[in-house]
Amino acid sequence: MRSRLARLVLALGPAVVASGVAVATAGIARTAAIIGAGIALVAAPVALFLVGRARLAALPAVRAAAPREVTIPVGGAPVRVIAVQTGTVSIRGAHASCCGAMRTPYPLRFVGILADPSVGARLPIWTYVIVHPEGIFVVDAGASPGYNDPATWAPDPVSRGLVRGFIRLDVTPDEALPARLTALGIAPAAVRAIVLTHQHVDHTGEVPAFPDADIWTTQAEDRAARVIGALPWRWRSAATKIRHVDAEGGKGAETPWRGVALTHDGALEAFHTPGHTPGSVTIRLRGDRGDLWFIGDTSFRATDVDPHRPTAGIHTQPRAVRALQAWLRDRPGRRAFLPSHDEAVPATLADVAAWT
Repeated sequence: MRSRLARLVLALGPAVVASGVAVATAGIARTAAIIGAGIALVAAPVALFLVGRARLAALPAVRAAAPREVTIPVGGAPVRVIAVQTGTVSIRGAHASCCGAMRTPYPLRFVGILADPSVGARLPIWTYVIVHPEGIFVVDAGASPGYNDPATWAPDPVSRGLVRGFIRLDVTPDEALPARLTALGIAPAAVRAIVLTHQHVDHTGEVPAFPDADIWTTQAEDRAARVIGALPWRWRSAATKIRHVDAEGGKGAETPWRGVALTHDGALEAFHTPGHTPGSVTIRLRGDRGDLWFIGDTSFRATDVDPHRPTAGIHTQPRAVRALQAWLRDRPGRRAFLPSHDEAVPATLADVAAWT
């Protein structure tokens, strides 16, 4: 019995071993294929990201245009509104124009932006100075020359590689907000408040240059800082005089958002308008002949304040953006929209100057 079993084992052994080897080899091959597909899935977007980064870096530098100004009557008093270009931002194609359906989750659209090797737009970075009888107010703090200094990124070199890979900022010290204000005869220390439309790096750069000013943002934006890449360590500290529109404001009868009056006359208001980011802010200046709306990045251009027009791919909440665009577009009465990156801002201010 034992001899027959031994002979059977000897006869079948090689076949069993061969079968086992074949199964193991097939398993290894499948595993290798899966690993290879995973590597390709990661490598392709990374390669495209690096191509896009190189294309942004190769662009020639551009210089900011001169400030543009209009004076409008507000409650019978003259109020100066000065558009100050604080540099230029260059972005990827999918950043400038949405790369997916509104229902596409933000993380997937963000990956699409990073993996888009094309240069989508080179846009001005507008900061708005409002010289009101109650004080000087500024909408956004613009870009900082420190953005292009590797030493300023020492606390977070990973963010440096990522953020500078899809957002290029061209700004010189003379183009930064403090120098621009000084050239206009306005001391930076005289600024009463800066209202941030949101906390992206091209809007918060020069906040540290205004230690005595109130810095208006929202608690919603603070909570979303990591998601939106706000990089608060670059522009705020425990000493920064942060105030929150959504915490201090109330719900008005005229608008669907919480807001605060920045001036006692109620002419200058800030509203928490989620969309571009969860804590975005829209500012309204009520003029005697019409209203000025400072809309940040709700739309890159005034002509695109329309829910049916193309919109940016970087919005965290596209449906909220579309609702805000529709509300702004359908407002009764005369109004002008002043986005943060519209090349046509000088023409818009010229139109406002002609209001009668």
